Amino acid sequence: MGKHSFIVFLAVFFLAVTGMQPGYAKGLVVNDTSTTSHLEDSVQTRKTLIGIINMVVKASGSFDISPLADLYTPNALVADEQPPFSWNGPTAGAQWINSIEKACQDLRIKKLEGKVGRITVYLQNDESVYVVAPVNYTGLIKGDPFNEDGVFTFVFRMEGGKWLIKSQVWTSRRGM
Repeated sequence: MGKHSFIVFLAVFFLAVTGMQPGYAKGLVVNDTSTTSHLEDSVQTRKTLIGIINMVVKASGSFDISPLADLYTPNALVADEQPPFSWNGPTAGAQWINSIEKACQDLRIKKLEGKVGRITVYLQNDESVYVVAPVNYTGLIKGDPFNEDGVFTFVFRMEGGKWLIKSQVWTSRRGM
């Protein structure tokens, strides 16, 4: 068995053991043998979650915490590269946005704007979804343009009939 075949074998084994199914932002859940209804639910779930991801990224540039008020689980975790590096609980998103606003003030960052790229990692089961969303941030530092690429890794959980953020972790390209 070649190196590539062995890696594919391990990935398939992991997915089989965990019950997760690989899927992609553009289309269908791979190897889904369930009904069309389940597939439609999966497509709708994907649209909902991508909408939440876009809200989070937009809020990180506008510093508006109101759209994030009911998006996090009671035991949510958010991690990012500015102090204090992690925030917990249902207000983790708001705490995180407040820390971004402070970091932007301290570093004299203006016009911070994030754009979500093409999502290629999307794994879903009945109660959880794992998504890796590439994001490009741009803005001005002391008047000079800057650009930072990275990824947000999200885990969403279905709670009370609603998809909520269980965890959200930022990793900049220099951290990869």
